[in-house]
Amino acid sequence: MSIYKNLSEKAMLEYIYETPEALKNILEKRKDITEQFINEFQTRNINKIQIIGSGTSFHGGYATRGFLEKLLGIPVDAFYPIPFKDSRTVLDEKTMVIGISQGGKSLSTVAGIDYAKSKGCYTVAITANDDGTRLSEHCDMTILLSCGPEHAGPKTKGYQATLLILLLLGIELALRQGKINDSEYNKIINRLKVTVTNQNNIIRSSENWYETNKDELVKSRRMIIVGYDSNYGTALEGRLKIQETVRYGIESYELEEFMHGIYNSINEDVFIIYLASAGNYKSRIIRLKDFLSNYTKHNFIIGNLKTKNDPKALDISFVDDPDFSIFEYILPLQCIAYYLSKDLGINPNIPKIENFHSLMESK
Repeated sequence: MSIYKNLSEKAMLEYIYETPEALKNILEKRKDITEQFINEFQTRNINKIQIIGSGTSFHGGYATRGFLEKLLGIPVDAFYPIPFKDSRTVLDEKTMVIGISQGGKSLSTVAGIDYAKSKGCYTVAITANDDGTRLSEHCDMTILLSCGPEHAGPKTKGYQATLLILLLLGIELALRQGKINDSEYNKIINRLKVTVTNQNNIIRSSENWYETNKDELVKSRRMIIVGYDSNYGTALEGRLKIQETVRYGIESYELEEFMHGIYNSINEDVFIIYLASAGNYKSRIIRLKDFLSNYTKHNFIIGNLKTKNDPKALDISFVDDPDFSIFEYILPLQCIAYYLSKDLGINPNIPKIENFHSLMESK
């Protein structure tokens, strides 16, 4: 029997709605969630973290690695599992490798973990499944995402839970190691809480913005998402979510990478979404949007913009925390993925080929 058979038609949207409360619950339980990780990290004198995963799991690692590296003062990298394994990355017993798979079944992530263990690394599974998954069986310890079930094909709530778990591992570890003091710790946690509290506002505004622009968006057959800093990870995840649901080509680029040749392919049929998060490159992405308006009229920009009378701008009160805006900018893209697929007559909850992973032996 299909695992999707009894899903509500609005399942994906319901999981998006559940996200703020799920993240609040994780924040409340953060000490219990992170305790074993911190103890093992300290005992083993770890000096490097490698995060591996595919798709949504990789994007979670990529979007958080910069903050973790800055906070902990050690190298933190994110890899797809097969390049990680085949590149023969230098690993040893002081390396911690974190494998992420929401369902716990990813064979490539398991292969990456097995390679890491062969090099003496301590391995950690992050998964939502607590019933003895393949990934958990191959890792030294398991951390549960603690976000509740998510049975729809495209993962939304689980992505944000992955972001938060990874960040909290670093924050709690930094406190234990004395890299931040109690006052700094409390300020960081409060910043996270403020950002999460604002999510319901962003979801509602994103839905209204989509409704305003849906007649134009449904005509898209080539869409590009551009982001920078940690929100390049958001662009990657947004591309995957929309591509999973609308089932045509979506692209995502880091801002400066886009400048190196991609602009040559822009014409009147291209739809572009710009993630104008706070940071050094905000004015640059706005300048890019204004310039490309000469080549396509389908320009949609998201951020604190103070625009007037531009229905294509999702211009709302983002908290826009420089480290945690990844929890905000993904929400409009998740809403596009859900509503656009529905308006195209596609049920976003059910994969186009339900038995793909069994046929390809990928899960």
